[in-house]
Amino acid sequence: MRGPIRPFPGGNAVGTVPRRSPARPASAPSTGRTVPLTLRRLPTVLGLAVLATGAILLFGTGVAAPEPAAIQQKRAQVERIQSELAAIDAEVERAAEAYNGARYRLGLIKVRIERNTRQIQGTEADLERSRTRLAERLRSLYVNPPPTFAEVLVETGSVTAATGELDMLDEISEMDAGVVSTLKDSKARLEALRAQLIVDQRQAAAQVEHAAAQKQRVESLLAQRQAVLDNVKGELREMIRAEQERKRRIAAAQKAALAAARAGGYSGTALPSGGSNAGAVAVALQQLGTPYVWGGAAPGGFDCSGLASYAFAQIGKSVPHYTGAIWSAFPHVVSGTEEPGDMVFFNGGAHMGIYIGNGQFVHAPHTGDVVRIANLSDRGDYMGAVRA
Repeated sequence: MRGPIRPFPGGNAVGTVPRRSPARPASAPSTGRTVPLTLRRLPTVLGLAVLATGAILLFGTGVAAPEPAAIQQKRAQVERIQSELAAIDAEVERAAEAYNGARYRLGLIKVRIERNTRQIQGTEADLERSRTRLAERLRSLYVNPPPTFAEVLVETGSVTAATGELDMLDEISEMDAGVVSTLKDSKARLEALRAQLIVDQRQAAAQVEHAAAQKQRVESLLAQRQAVLDNVKGELREMIRAEQERKRRIAAAQKAALAAARAGGYSGTALPSGGSNAGAVAVALQQLGTPYVWGGAAPGGFDCSGLASYAFAQIGKSVPHYTGAIWSAFPHVVSGTEEPGDMVFFNGGAHMGIYIGNGQFVHAPHTGDVVRIANLSDRGDYMGAVRA
């Protein structure tokens, strides 16, 4: 299984990503890029929706009375169960991204195999042409062997003419040597390509096996998660269901706030320019409330990297469906200078989201949850950000 992702040391980095506490600035600094006014207001509007919805769902409309000891005990049991589920969800994240990584590497290997196969076919054609030319030249030399200097001298009648004739024969000999050299080079290149093809095919088989193992691990963890839920009975089960429903209602409130913001001047059909990563934010926010599906990268269901891959594809940017590849492929952002559209990472690189500004990000959290907005300050495992 892939270990924690480390910062990519490439020279294209925007800056270094130091580890830090999850405390966030009030807002991302201006970079001079223009973002539609209503889109800039979205984090604030949606943040208020989260606070309002959470307050209503947690506390109702009145002041809560002190809870009896029995209820406090049940809440403590619910918290223990949710903590157990959260630990499983973190393992599912790592296994799911390991699965995505195996599929990603398999895709790269398949591209290399296809390119290698085409090169082998071209080299084989070059080799056949060189063999044909060499065979024709050998037949010609057998039928008409090159003359000696004396024969040329007798035939031309002068030393000067004989020298010119011999120079021409030397050029023909060099051409013959070139044909032989091309033949040797083609054979060597063909052998190297065939050897690389065998290596790639073995690596592809290994990645298929690795993906299958990770898929089995994810399914086992999900079965373990379901077993935990199945063992919860009666009122405790209802309390956990109520918490899940609360999260869905928060996502619905966030989506409603987004719709209200659009009604106030932002058109959902005219996304910001593809040159701005704010467009990816708008696409991701359109998916609020969509269920988490591990391995998913379409509006029917997303995992964390699948949501990013889909959102950026809609503005014409290629982002891999694998957190490890995303973290390595793009420039890292200096901590505290995150902008809307930057991709933020957690859990050692096993989880990610898209930053929307004001210390908030949109993400597909885990099994049983939906795409929703969260606060960076609520995460103690913030790793850093990259910019596409």
